[in-house]
Amino acid sequence: MKITKTLYLVIFITLINVSSVVAAKNPPPPVSASRSMADDPEVPPPPGAAIDQNLIILLVGALGFGTYTIFRYKDIKKASM
Repeated sequence: MKITKTLYLVIFITLINVSSVVAAKNPPPPVSASRSMADDPEVPPPPGAAIDQNLIILLVGALGFGTYTIFRYKDIKKASM
C-alpha cells in the first residue's frame, strides 16, 4: 500500500509540474531600479488574469483530499476498537 501511495504522489507531482511548465509564458525582461515600466512605451502592461482561474481544480482537489482523510480516519478508528 505504501508503494502505491508513493507512486501516486510521484505521478501527481510530475503531471502538475509538466502542466505548469507548458502553461507558463516567457517572463518579461527585468526592469532596472532607475527605470520603471511606465517610462518605457515598448513594454506592454501585464495581461489581466482572473483570480479564480483554477478555482474549480482546487475545489475538486480539496474535496477529494478531505473525503480521503475522513474515510481514512474512520477506518483507523474502527480498526483500533
